[in-house]
Amino acid sequence: MGTVRTNPAANRKGPSTFALLIDDINKMSESEQKSLWIQINKEKLSVLSKEIDTSVTTHNFSSKEIDAMINEARKNGNKKKKG
Repeated sequence: MGTVRTNPAANRKGPSTFALLIDDINKMSESEQKSLWIQINKEKLSVLSKEIDTSVTTHNFSSKEIDAMINEARKNGNKKKKG
């Protein structure tokens, strides 16, 4: 394997563009970071969402039945947390 050579003059100029980018991202709020992540991965997310949509089977539950199941799950979840 060969050795990696760096340009000494480049190191004296200051932080790299990558380091500055990371610093700017760290200064963003959590919601801004999430928005940036979504923008960067928009195409991947679009493909993934299409795959999920095609793999999910349809259901015949009414909105009242769905609400009842959610409420039941919340009650059971709270019991497990306490116990």
